[in-house]
Amino acid sequence: MKKIIMIGLVILLLVPVGLTAGIFDFSVGVLAQNKLPYDVQEGEFDADMFTNFENYAFGADIRTRILFAEVGVAALYEEVDSTPAFSGLVTGGLSLDLLGLLRVGLGLGPRVTVMFPENSDAEFYFTDTDETLAAENFGDAFMRSDLTWRATVDLKLGSMLVGLNYMVDSDGFNLEDADFDKLLPKADGFKAGRIGASVLFTLF
Repeated sequence: MKKIIMIGLVILLLVPVGLTAGIFDFSVGVLAQNKLPYDVQEGEFDADMFTNFENYAFGADIRTRILFAEVGVAALYEEVDSTPAFSGLVTGGLSLDLLGLLRVGLGLGPRVTVMFPENSDAEFYFTDTDETLAAENFGDAFMRSDLTWRATVDLKLGSMLVGLNYMVDSDGFNLEDADFDKLLPKADGFKAGRIGASVLFTLF
């Protein structure tokens, strides 16, 4: 009975939020993601973590929202052993506007890395229990990669969104096996989480 009441309260809260928000919007911008782990539970960090330019990977942040359902793509460029590589995190989740000032979101999805060796075809990689493994193609990497959680908090400045995000891996959940016992991050998983910042423009 308590669960039913709680679900009902959540629905009552989400409906007015969805009705007051735009039905559809599309935002695109730039993303800077720190490559060093940040333990959000401890909240402590080395100042060099944020001031050293080499600690960041840069790329694009794209988000599409229908009412409060959101699909996002965080694409980053970096070099791995002098080889160009792109890593992409595709998430699906919720995004809510609060008082017209803040937008908060939470999504979950697979992270795939594509490397482009010189004079060779593209290579696809995925994360499996803290290991980076090779995949046959993009679809194989997409289905077998451990899913990653991404939380976002953005300040709304007209059509511009300026905010922070935090990425943390699940405990090994992937779309191929769908073991829901591994959906949430493991106890010490937050020690490997990464923080980033983005600036997006809502086009429509």
